[in-house]
Amino acid sequence: MTDQPLSPPATSRSLDPLAKDIRGGNFSLFDLYRASVRAGGGVRIEDRTFTDCTIEGPALMLVLEGVFFDSTDFGPTGGDIRNMLFQPLGNVGIGAIPVRNCTFTRCQFQTIGITGNETLLKMLIEQVTTSG
Repeated sequence: MTDQPLSPPATSRSLDPLAKDIRGGNFSLFDLYRASVRAGGGVRIEDRTFTDCTIEGPALMLVLEGVFFDSTDFGPTGGDIRNMLFQPLGNVGIGAIPVRNCTFTRCQFQTIGITGNETLLKMLIEQVTTSG
């Protein structure tokens, strides 16, 4: 078994896992998380700006405080954002990739599920229009 990322080789290998400003990247959320942890970036993706990126799953993103979505395409959801939202049953999101103090501008998500607090989930349901 190899440790190679699952994303396209050129973009995955050229992406600095600790970069604070990522523009035009095409990468797997899990690959970024794993590479960041291994590079000493801690157990959260935090204090970063993503602009014009394609962020791939499958993955579950735990949205914590200070995360903003600006002109984000959440990808195909069957026409209902609720199809990609997961409500936590406890106060810890084991298995989800925690994201804090990040901004996603004109990014596109592909098969990314989102979980977080009730306020966040309600806001997404009320404010986000998705494609089929």
